[in-house]
Amino acid sequence: MTTRRFPSPTERFQALLDDYVGILGNLGAIAAIEIDGGERLYFSAGFADHGRSVPASASHHYQVGSQSKTVVAITMLLLARAGQVDLDRSVRAYVDLPIDARITVRHLLMNQSGLGEMTSGLLHGRWDPRIAIKPRDLVAIALPYGQLFEPGAQFDYCNTGWVIAVLVIEAICARPYGEVVAERLLGPLGLDRSHYGGATATEHMLRGYLRTAATGDLIDTGDALSWAYGAGDGIATLDDMLTLFGSLLRAGSPIAISLADLTEQLGEPSAQPFFAMSAGTRYGLGIEQRGWAGSRVWGHPGSTVTYMSGTWIDPVARVAVSSCVTRAVDFPLRAGAEFSYPREQLFAMALNTAYALADRAVASAIPAD
Repeated sequence: MTTRRFPSPTERFQALLDDYVGILGNLGAIAAIEIDGGERLYFSAGFADHGRSVPASASHHYQVGSQSKTVVAITMLLLARAGQVDLDRSVRAYVDLPIDARITVRHLLMNQSGLGEMTSGLLHGRWDPRIAIKPRDLVAIALPYGQLFEPGAQFDYCNTGWVIAVLVIEAICARPYGEVVAERLLGPLGLDRSHYGGATATEHMLRGYLRTAATGDLIDTGDALSWAYGAGDGIATLDDMLTLFGSLLRAGSPIAISLADLTEQLGEPSAQPFFAMSAGTRYGLGIEQRGWAGSRVWGHPGSTVTYMSGTWIDPVARVAVSSCVTRAVDFPLRAGAEFSYPREQLFAMALNTAYALADRAVASAIPAD
């Protein structure tokens, strides 16, 4: 009788990344899996550039998008512990902005401000991400949308709030927020391949490409991040993202910030969110809870249109996964474009692969009878 060999969990996950490039039409796909803070496994498919001359590598830099929110929240919490900011004080005590005086710093970090969404007035057919936009101008774009709900009444994604959060950081520290992040967070954790607050593309970087009515041609968006200031302007690597989120699970972390610190208070999802991605999400300080693979995990997705990413940790199984997919697209995105990046499938498959590897590790450690 012939014994049939089925693909291993890692082979199946690699096949998924291959499909993201070969079938779904993305440019590159990379991922990393860590089991219980130990050895990491790396996966890659596709290319780092539109000319398809450089293979995508798990060591490449990429835009982390809204995963930057976790970085901003941790930095703000460190400043609060140092007595430099009160999370429950009005934002207007730190920055002069024409917003509701009831909005606190904590509301910004928990996406509970109720402010209008800046990207609603920014991301349109004539958008050119290469045009530099100042943070206060980003806030001004959102103000005409008004106050969508009472501050603190619900959780609902709001990129505007994160731009304001970095304005608070810069006001109290009198320095660019990227410098504050580097000193308080990146340095202590040894994240020497991460950059925030005006970072530019590195030579060893995955590239994303965009065409709009304003750009005419397909452009490289690697350096185009002023529009995401504080809300999604980070550049990092898979290793640095795993180290960052993994530090939340480890006793003795150099920054002494744990997952429990970020999730002490949680915002519950609204039945009718203004931002579709808010549906089904519980949100703490810059971190969200999801059930991507049948277990509750914490982390954050990220998107800067041409870069889509995410990092997730399971504090019970002690597994962590991180991924990035790049693409070359026309904007506004055509109907059905979301099917080229089924993030639920990618996140669930990465986590299930991690769980399978963790189960095997446990099984191999049990002595036979």
